[in-house]
Amino acid sequence: MISISKRRITEILSDKFAYSHVKNAAEIQSLSGTYVKARSTKSFGDKKLLADMAASIEDLNVFGLKHYVVNNGRFFYYIYLYDLSSKELLTIIEAEEIGKYRTAAVTALAVNKLRKPFMKNLAIIGTGFQAKQQLNSILLNNSIFDNIYIYSPNTENRNKFAMEFNQQYPSINFINSENEKSALKESDVIVTATNSLSPVIHHQYLKENFLIVGIGAATPYCIEIDQNIIKDCDLVLVDDKEQAKLESGDILNPVSKGLLKWEEVFNFSDIFDTTFNLQENKNKIFFKSLGIALWDVAIAKGIYDLSK
Repeated sequence: MISISKRRITEILSDKFAYSHVKNAAEIQSLSGTYVKARSTKSFGDKKLLADMAASIEDLNVFGLKHYVVNNGRFFYYIYLYDLSSKELLTIIEAEEIGKYRTAAVTALAVNKLRKPFMKNLAIIGTGFQAKQQLNSILLNNSIFDNIYIYSPNTENRNKFAMEFNQQYPSINFINSENEKSALKESDVIVTATNSLSPVIHHQYLKENFLIVGIGAATPYCIEIDQNIIKDCDLVLVDDKEQAKLESGDILNPVSKGLLKWEEVFNFSDIFDTTFNLQENKNKIFFKSLGIALWDVAIAKGIYDLSK
């Protein structure tokens, strides 16, 4: 087993590095070359939590366990990476940064894969650290938009967020939106990064066709998307259906009301199958990204290979 320092992980990790490894894992998954175990959690009272999730990738000859604990609001993340053939423990990696990059990489990959040519404008709903990571990954992985609308009900955070991105990408037109309607009415692609318990995206403000990527909290109690939007979608995706059945309020809510059936929900990796038709009558799309161990294991393997 080798030890990989946090400094070395930071040196290797980038938006493009995470994107390439997540994309490779999704392509392998579409060929049934992976195993994914949904996240399991156990609460130990106020602000104390234990969570585990796992995945194997046959083509990379690895399997891994992501394990994390929450103690009084502090998070501690680790990935245990094993050789699939020998079952040897290859490394234990501190995984906080990996989680940030892999979540953003999946969003960028979804935008590149699902966006239609007529979708010219992007809206980012939420202005926290995850929203910042999402937008950076989208922009650094070849997604170009005419306008990018930024909205958060927190005016101070929104102003700071918009100013930072205007300075970082001076050639791109960022628009600081004062309300949900102004952010959504011209937007074709929408990314939500909030912890809201009630919808932050409402159907009356959307254009006729859209792509929505929701990366908010992985809990059945948080709902970012109006159920009527999901009811009208041509395509609904999750990164793993079994995990979504445990965690996704955005999907569980319309399913419980008969507005959506689980048979109508697809895994994200399905769209990488060459037989999957992404074009015909699929112009209203919702992808709920909860985060699965597959992405973490793929990136951890990439870091391990460069650190041996």
